[in-house]
Amino acid sequence: MSKDIKFGLSAPMPGADMDGLLKFSVLADELGFDTVWYPDHVVFVSPTEAHEAWTIATAAAMKTNNIKLGTVSDPHRMHPAVFAQRLASIDHISQGRVTLTLGVGESMNLDAYGIKWNKPLSRLRESMQVMQKLWAADGPIDFEGEFFNLKDAFLQVKPYKRDRIPMYIATHTPNGLKLVGELGDGWLPIDLNPGLYEEYYGVIRESASAAGRDESEIDPALWVFTSLGENEDEAYKTLEPFKYVLVMQDQLKKAGYDVEIPEEYHGLNYFNVIPQDEAGRQKFRQIGQFFPREAIIDFTITGSKKDCIAKIEKYIDKGVRHFVLFYRFSPDPENALKTYAKDIIPYFKG
Repeated sequence: MSKDIKFGLSAPMPGADMDGLLKFSVLADELGFDTVWYPDHVVFVSPTEAHEAWTIATAAAMKTNNIKLGTVSDPHRMHPAVFAQRLASIDHISQGRVTLTLGVGESMNLDAYGIKWNKPLSRLRESMQVMQKLWAADGPIDFEGEFFNLKDAFLQVKPYKRDRIPMYIATHTPNGLKLVGELGDGWLPIDLNPGLYEEYYGVIRESASAAGRDESEIDPALWVFTSLGENEDEAYKTLEPFKYVLVMQDQLKKAGYDVEIPEEYHGLNYFNVIPQDEAGRQKFRQIGQFFPREAIIDFTITGSKKDCIAKIEKYIDKGVRHFVLFYRFSPDPENALKTYAKDIIPYFKG
């Protein structure tokens, strides 16, 4: 297998406290994972500590040596010039290990705080353009957009020994996929089965070609849930209580599953649930009852070590080159992590 295949980890946010997050980051580095990703939230749906993601990443940068550090963020909570300065500064602390994923945002992080996020994909595009221009420019730049306007703007810190920080986009939508092809350094979707991944990646390839880019400039990644056990039955059993976060109902339909979901649940997903709405949270947890086992297996990497290797190979065949693993629903999460590090990753990296 190719050494170009990368394996990263989703940090335990929500779940771990500050000390736990830093210990996790050090362990991920020591085990040889390529990347670690911190969800950038003001709050989570679960009642838990919610530390600021880039503060955690900065602290982790000072305790690790090789692993790349990134967050999954949005373009709404910080002006892109300030964001660009922050990332460049952390890139110096980590000596070039910073990366960023931007998505269109989530209700829980924005609505209660009065943060505007109308036309979220257009805001995302402009944020990327502003940051990329500021990092690359040798002098002041101007930028006129719908949301951001800069005049004679410049930064006095640039990324560490490079002119840009890799920017991934978390998206499933047609326009979002086209934007990946135009501007993205990577694509990091969540909850896709192999067939949908291939279909959506095809849109990115077409967009990249139309923009005069080589598809090799784009890192096709996947944020994926994995449950590793003695066999598929054991691994699925610990996933079952969390089915509501493992598949999005719109992707379930697009994948061809003829599942009847009552109208009261239509449109409900992690991106529009807010922690202040207990009834909505309860309904969100209930939606998993409508997702069949075969769909959960299809959209995750689940089963024995052999099963997981076979599923990863399916994803690779459809274009994935970078796996970001959420492994904590495994029957024995610690064993799952070590099995990936000692057996599965070496199988693919050679």
